Amino acid sequence: MLHFQKLFNHVLWMTKGNLHLITLENIERKMVEYGFDRGLTQKVISAFEKRLTTYGEIDFQLWFSRLHYSTPEEFQHEQVSISLYKTYQPWFDAEVKKLEQETDLSWVEQTEDLVGLQDEARKAQLVLRHRLSEIQLDLTS
Repeated sequence: MLHFQKLFNHVLWMTKGNLHLITLENIERKMVEYGFDRGLTQKVISAFEKRLTTYGEIDFQLWFSRLHYSTPEEFQHEQVSISLYKTYQPWFDAEVKKLEQETDLSWVEQTEDLVGLQDEARKAQLVLRHRLSEIQLDLTS
């Protein structure tokens, strides 16, 4: 129990000054700045609103602060990711190209951990996890 408390205090110490900046409004504002498709922004914010309502503000802020290039659980299911990709395909394709240029890695290389999923799901999850993690870093740095 003491180890858990030390770890919890460390996480709070690292982020407590900036956790208050993790709000739905700030996330949405950053999504707009990053050029997210408007419809996709609303889907993501809606999913985050449910999480915030279910777990409370502090838990939501801690969860978001720890995304670290992982896809939020709400978008990890293959069919959900494929549906998002098909609905917002032009935006996802443009972002995949940007990420390939930014990282000097193909989208296939960037999604090696998602090999079992269809290409559409891999692309959607790649973009979501990367861009949301950048937003998280913007808000907490």
